[in-house]
Amino acid sequence: MKILMVVTEGNLGGAQRHVLDISRELTRRGHQIIIAVGGIHTELVEAADSGLPKISVVRLRNVVRSVRFSDDIKALIELYRLIRRERPDVVHCHSSKVGVLASIAGRLAGARVVYTAHGFVFRENLGFLKRALYRWAEKFSSYFRNKIIAVSKSDADAARAAHVIAHKKIITIPNGIDVALADQLLTPEEARKKMGAWCGVDFSGADLVVSIANFYPVKNLPLLIRAFEFVVPRIPHARLVLIGEGEQRAMCERLVSENHTLQGKVFFAGKRPDAFEILRGADLVCLSSTKEGMPYVVLEAQLAGTPVVATRVGGVPEMGEGENLKLVVPHSAEIFSDAIVEMLRRDKNGSEKTAHKLFTLREMVDAIEAVYQSL
Repeated sequence: MKILMVVTEGNLGGAQRHVLDISRELTRRGHQIIIAVGGIHTELVEAADSGLPKISVVRLRNVVRSVRFSDDIKALIELYRLIRRERPDVVHCHSSKVGVLASIAGRLAGARVVYTAHGFVFRENLGFLKRALYRWAEKFSSYFRNKIIAVSKSDADAARAAHVIAHKKIITIPNGIDVALADQLLTPEEARKKMGAWCGVDFSGADLVVSIANFYPVKNLPLLIRAFEFVVPRIPHARLVLIGEGEQRAMCERLVSENHTLQGKVFFAGKRPDAFEILRGADLVCLSSTKEGMPYVVLEAQLAGTPVVATRVGGVPEMGEGENLKLVVPHSAEIFSDAIVEMLRRDKNGSEKTAHKLFTLREMVDAIEAVYQSL
């Protein structure tokens, strides 16, 4: 089959990681894949071009993240012309904004349309009018889609409960991970040395907490920083490394610089390609989001055998809550800090980190390929 993947932006977040992973695996299986990407970021383009197998990429000039009526009309026309020119068997769109535009353009151009929801936007903490608008957008665009994939049962249930998608159209396919990535994980000593080089600090004796997330409002990193203020007095050797970039980084840096307790305890490592390689060097991974679909960072931590404290949102509870995945409410810094302290104080002696039983990349692509074939 010829499949056109469409995504709003080219920064390597969860949706883009998903697109890249399934595109490479489908190409290995003999399908022809084209990725169409909007926005100004080039990480996805560079990754698609540098990896093996290489994937064809088309830049969308008129697709931007914000809602602008004139630009969106131009983007709709651009997508329609692209689909008419390429004649794909399936248009598979990802992310909310381009998910609406590509669904309409795809059906008007005569293609079969699949949409993957990486966490529905109407589940975010929005005002009444915004939430109603996003629910209406999902319901309207669903008429143009042949099939809708939710990456978690939680999202699928929320869509059904909100009556935005016909029950027969939606299917749950969790995110899967390539287990071969375990070979790229650094040893704990190598990982701590690498993080130390990023931050200019020796982490060899620290109780090390790591977050891999961009500084976007939905990732709620200020909550994690405030929680760490309660951690440090109880565990003086605790250190927090924040890996990522984004619009809230400056605000988070101010939170740290203005708090005496946190100075010299919290470090900003910036955006780091293949950050998952250092996960065995962490004592704990934290995820403080207000909304998630099926986050890759938890899958990667489970592959590394590293414990996780995460907020109880979206599909996270479906990822194996238990001894190595502790869940907390997404609005209390003190409760979050209690969970961090509890996990750091556990006896680490006598057992090596072992991988969790994971839903694999191959299983995920098998299920997605079956959706294509059914259409």
